[in-house]
Amino acid sequence: MKPRDLKRAYNNVLAQAISTSRRHLFAGNLFGDIFVLSLKELYNEEPPGQLKLFHQGNKVDINCLAFHKDFLIVGSVGLVYGLKWDEETEVLDSKRAWEVKIPIQVDAVEVPDVNSLWLCRDTDSLYAGCGDCTIYQIALEDGRILRDFSGHTDYIHCVVGNSSNGCIYTGSEDGTVRIWSHKQKEQINQIEPHRKFDLMRTDCGKWIGAVDVNDEWLLCGGGPYPSIWHLGSLRSPRDFGFPDRVHVCNFVDDSVLIAGEHDHIESYTLNGILQANIPVEHTACYSAIWQTKPFKFMSVAGFSNKLHILKDFRFLDSKISLYGNVENEKEEIDDEELYY
Repeated sequence: MKPRDLKRAYNNVLAQAISTSRRHLFAGNLFGDIFVLSLKELYNEEPPGQLKLFHQGNKVDINCLAFHKDFLIVGSVGLVYGLKWDEETEVLDSKRAWEVKIPIQVDAVEVPDVNSLWLCRDTDSLYAGCGDCTIYQIALEDGRILRDFSGHTDYIHCVVGNSSNGCIYTGSEDGTVRIWSHKQKEQINQIEPHRKFDLMRTDCGKWIGAVDVNDEWLLCGGGPYPSIWHLGSLRSPRDFGFPDRVHVCNFVDDSVLIAGEHDHIESYTLNGILQANIPVEHTACYSAIWQTKPFKFMSVAGFSNKLHILKDFRFLDSKISLYGNVENEKEEIDDEELYY
């Protein structure tokens, strides 16, 4: 099988980001490829043109993405790095503008993955949740690691923050969601959804794969049923009946979006009522990103060669192929040697 056919069959997109201008969507996969889609066609309701592809190297896993000013930030194995994006020419610089290496623990047997990134725009700080059970706060101004948050006993799946209360929320394979403050070295609180009887799913495990917060509520899911928790009391008044393991759960407008190892994305009201059941081709969904301005759209990605586009967040509008829909794709991919 040719490299491009292998990539098309086994494409796994873990990360997406939208540029500061809201004009471009970036999607990165485990083959080290970053796809760039111009959003102007979606805005004008025209068929999207061919995507641009920027290869990062066959041994570069693109686990997570963020965008800050005119830089695409990439989280990979053992490091975080920035690539300059030229908005006018639509070119992603092949040379890394900066990189930060994740410290390797003394007793480590492997280099830790960077599994999740959360960008705090108020402080120009980046928070990286890693496979060494640690979250690192990185100053984007000079690349210094300002501090770490240690306490999880297994690798980190997700990290998000709430600028209004200054707290960081992290979900881990250890089954906990932990809450951190910059004012304290240790965590300030935690929840363990798998210990709540009506959330426990013994066949799926206790791990937490996704967390989101707003000013009043925390949403989380993974092995246990996805659930919503009040930030003040840390009690869960309800759960959501998503039928399988969860890798994506987000507050979207006044709704809750949940996706994972299931052939549908589900949208619920905050009261737990299912309001949309959207079919997808992914074996598993790992990433969802959206915007409401200048126009409304959402892109959902995972183990599939397609991005699923939703313009009203409740119905599937279109599917965009990745490999097979790239400028100069044959020449670029056929010259590559794949590693497994």
